[in-house]
Amino acid sequence: MNLQQRTLSSLSYLVIADARRAQLLACQRLNTAGIGLRAVRTLENAHEAEHEHHRPSLGGGGERQGSPTRGSAHAGPHSIAQGHTAEEETERFAREIGRWLERAQGEVGTARLVLFAPPRFLGLLRKHISTHGAPELREGDFARLDLNQLTVHPTVVAAMTEL
Repeated sequence: MNLQQRTLSSLSYLVIADARRAQLLACQRLNTAGIGLRAVRTLENAHEAEHEHHRPSLGGGGERQGSPTRGSAHAGPHSIAQGHTAEEETERFAREIGRWLERAQGEVGTARLVLFAPPRFLGLLRKHISTHGAPELREGDFARLDLNQLTVHPTVVAAMTEL
């Protein structure tokens, strides 16, 4: 028996996201009380690979004595904390996912759309997801699972088989 013979007619969509990647999956309930998943589209965080080369110099002119860019006699070098940059990249990616989801919602129409993300990232996503036709937001760190693991994960199966 192939997948099409075992599926019911209800089609819904699942988004699995974290700070590195978002994946849109088509989901169908199976007669066997499970779910079948098919990858539709993936969005990778391009901001992770960015470096400081796009930023202006934040050295404050205190790098060396007599520097023409030296701000004052007491200026010392300034820097951006590595964590700050990572937070900016994560925030930008959450904003990008919000726009990506708006386009996806146009494609899926009125079909059910459920999004799973780790708690902290889910908080960022809430700020960038439009309320019109918004997906159901749920906590879950499933981005490292492959399709086979997702189809049998109890939390994912329960969420996708709810009425």
